[in-house]
Amino acid sequence: MRSFSGNKRNRIFFSACTFVVIFLFCGACFASEGGAHDPARITDLYYRILNFSLLVIILFVVVKKANIKEFFANRREGIKKQFERLNSQKDEAENRYRFLEKKLKDFEIEKAGILEQYKAEGKAEKERIIAEAEERATQLLAQADLTIQQEIQMAKDKLKLYVVNIATGKAQDILVNELKSTDQDILVDEFIERVGKLN
Repeated sequence: MRSFSGNKRNRIFFSACTFVVIFLFCGACFASEGGAHDPARITDLYYRILNFSLLVIILFVVVKKANIKEFFANRREGIKKQFERLNSQKDEAENRYRFLEKKLKDFEIEKAGILEQYKAEGKAEKERIIAEAEERATQLLAQADLTIQQEIQMAKDKLKLYVVNIATGKAQDILVNELKSTDQDILVDEFIERVGKLN
């Protein structure tokens, strides 16, 4: 800190002296209240003035030695730097907020797109499963029809065989009991011919 110039120092000293004189004058007026000069009050006033003067001188010396101007300049510079740092942090926070807000909006758009995609895929999968189930049901019905037809045919074949066996047994009994050998040959031929027509 640069030292006080002589002119400035003189002004401060003159101001301090003026203040002390005014203080002494006011104190003397106060001490001589009512026109009576009380020596105890005047002595008390002079001690007070002395104390006050010493306080002013000590404060003046301390302020001069303490380099108050530099302290406040440094303090102002520190506050200015802190303010700039806080502004920088505020700008960074705002940029970060805008970035996160944009990212959140992008995420919402992407989420909506993914949901739409999953809905479309789900619908396509549902349609595929339904078509597959219908095709499988058609195959099962066709297979059941075929199985039923085969079972009916087998039942017919068994029934024919059963009828043939019964008829053969009956015919054999009749032939054995009533027919001659020539009649047997004729009946066997007729029977074979009828069986051949059935098939």
